[in-house]
Amino acid sequence: MSMSSLPTATLRVASIPFAAQRGAIEHNVEHVVARLEHAALDGVALAVFPEACLTGGIEEPVSSGLRKARRAHLSALATSVDSPLLAAVADAVERTGVAAGVGLIERGANGALHSSYAMYLPGGERHVHRKLQTDGQRHIACGDRFTVFDTRRGWRLAVLVGGDNYLVENARMAALLGAGLLVAPHAPSGATDAAGDVWMRRMLPARALDNGMFVVYCDGARRGEHESEDAAAAIVDPCGHIVAQGVRGGDMVVADLDPALIATSPGHRWLGARRPDLYARLSRDMQPAASARGGYEPRSASARGAVPISFAVVKRDAAGF
Repeated sequence: MSMSSLPTATLRVASIPFAAQRGAIEHNVEHVVARLEHAALDGVALAVFPEACLTGGIEEPVSSGLRKARRAHLSALATSVDSPLLAAVADAVERTGVAAGVGLIERGANGALHSSYAMYLPGGERHVHRKLQTDGQRHIACGDRFTVFDTRRGWRLAVLVGGDNYLVENARMAALLGAGLLVAPHAPSGATDAAGDVWMRRMLPARALDNGMFVVYCDGARRGEHESEDAAAAIVDPCGHIVAQGVRGGDMVVADLDPALIATSPGHRWLGARRPDLYARLSRDMQPAASARGGYEPRSASARGAVPISFAVVKRDAAGF
């Protein structure tokens, strides 16, 4: 995104976490519609809901029997993005004027299952992102492209779902494609979801800071567990500051995004100083070659004598996100 193409209008966004009822699409759609109507009363222009919030099912089933029948279980939950059941979301977006991002387990035309995220915009526009990184979800097929698009309000948005955000390259690609706002829905994927907790506290602000983007994060609470103080909603500015956050079981969190912060963020300014010629190896096999070490300085080691090693033990701040 060049300086001249930065948005000029403030954008009010909301992150709206909730626990989807697995397989109860009509109920979940009704919940989304009701929250959109509430968001409209607060002047929200964009509402972000969790991954798979319409179908549920991304989290691992507790029953060992269900784990063995995982493919059939997911297939039973899946629906098409063109399903009449989802039309109520599009209708609500038109009626309220609030753009909405909603997640589902999608059954593709070829029968493959995807964790997909549909962005509905006023005027009938829709963009669908298929999760790129499905590590640990062997029955969910990987998407094959980035999703970046412009809105009528002048903002360029990108969508990365769940584990897509764990790899630094994906967020950087979104920034290089001009995104000033990253929509980052998530869903619990295991008993502890430790990777997700680390991302919420540490990596999410880093993604925003490194790339000079706003980030809107939204997670779905696990049904049946006691409500925790884990962050389930967060909005981060391009300098890595958390400007709004909420916990599981809480209401939506809202923030007004000032586009001027994008231009002044260190990450955005440094995008123009990149040296792509040095990074060519990022897109190739990283196995070291004996005769070709271009792009980095070779290091040598000797087996003779002692090798001095120094290290530091750093105590991490216990403050939570």
